[in-house]
Amino acid sequence: MSVRKPKSTETLPATGTEAPCAECDTAARLGLSHAQGAAVTRDASRATGQNLSLPDIEAAAKIFALLGDAGRLQLVLRCMEKPQTVSELAEATNMSQSLCSHHLRHLRDQRILASERRGRHILYRIDDDHISHVVRDTFAHVTHD
Repeated sequence: MSVRKPKSTETLPATGTEAPCAECDTAARLGLSHAQGAAVTRDASRATGQNLSLPDIEAAAKIFALLGDAGRLQLVLRCMEKPQTVSELAEATNMSQSLCSHHLRHLRDQRILASERRGRHILYRIDDDHISHVVRDTFAHVTHD
């Protein structure tokens, strides 16, 4: 059985030539066909009441993937308590500073955590209340009878 690779070009109606399709590329990165990408975008937009795009779906999937790692989740939980330095987070989570910094960079890139400089220290904190709500709601869900 062969797997159909998503089409990564689209035909431009005016010229009949093919051009790269950003939606197709995003769908392919997510492991979806173009039609599956359109369907998940439609369903997510209906479920949330927002007009979402496939890059929005990709960004949400990245956040869930990052929070799916227990070490990164622990960093987020620590930062929910109070802003903390890399040294404090590394010590509290029993990670090397290098590994901790690596995780923090990914969490910051996806706007899960934010950083701010205070003197010679950089403190990491939750970027906004949306992330705190997602984490709290997830734990409420798993402990709900």
